[in-house]
Amino acid sequence: MAAKTQKAWSTQTELGKQFGLTAREVGAYLTELGLKDGPRATERALSADLATERALKDGTPFYVWHTERVTELLTSRGLEPVAAETATSSGGAPSGRQDAPPRPTDGYATVIATDGSALGNPGPTGWAWVDQATGESGAGGLAHGTNNIGELIALREALRHVGPDGDLLVRADSQYVINVVTKWAPGWRRRGWRKGDGKAPENLELVKEILELAESRRGRTDFEWVRGHAGDVHNERADELAVAAARAAAAG
Repeated sequence: MAAKTQKAWSTQTELGKQFGLTAREVGAYLTELGLKDGPRATERALSADLATERALKDGTPFYVWHTERVTELLTSRGLEPVAAETATSSGGAPSGRQDAPPRPTDGYATVIATDGSALGNPGPTGWAWVDQATGESGAGGLAHGTNNIGELIALREALRHVGPDGDLLVRADSQYVINVVTKWAPGWRRRGWRKGDGKAPENLELVKEILELAESRRGRTDFEWVRGHAGDVHNERADELAVAAARAAAAG
């Protein structure tokens, strides 16, 4: 039987499977090799045909890598491919391993899930963020607040954690927070921090801090709404941390 031809192009996730690495760890090696700069392939990688740009259905760009040549370069860095999987299906035949399709989050250096929770709303309040790639998280609480305040603090602390560099995707189940940053706050600022009815926006100091952090970033900052309590593992984890922080604040 002829040997199976190796796939010509691979995502970082697919390359990582060969070495037992995460997509982010592969990205770090590609950066060391001068093939990647932030979330993008370098001109060197593109001109040498080591990478090429693709786009998801929604137009989000991402890069794929020449499987054979980039695998050789990673091996030259001392990486060793992991043993091939030999698991079998219930019928006894080898189970085929299919490459995972690119995810909408693959084009970002960092993807963060955020959430906030107020017991009683208003009441003791918690906030939390979770880095989807590394599993890092942050959480905290305050004695009195609202769900919206918890959501805003979660975003502020996530932006502080990530810093100004690298393209960032924030995944939140609060349309209020997303609309504040992407739609409403710039208009409030143009009107001297007044809403259309002439009143001052709620949680204004938090909003100003967040807008300053977002606008000072050198990388792109995008937002994605996630339906809460719908099984998204990272959203659920952020919710658990925020609720736990709110309960801790209530216990005093």
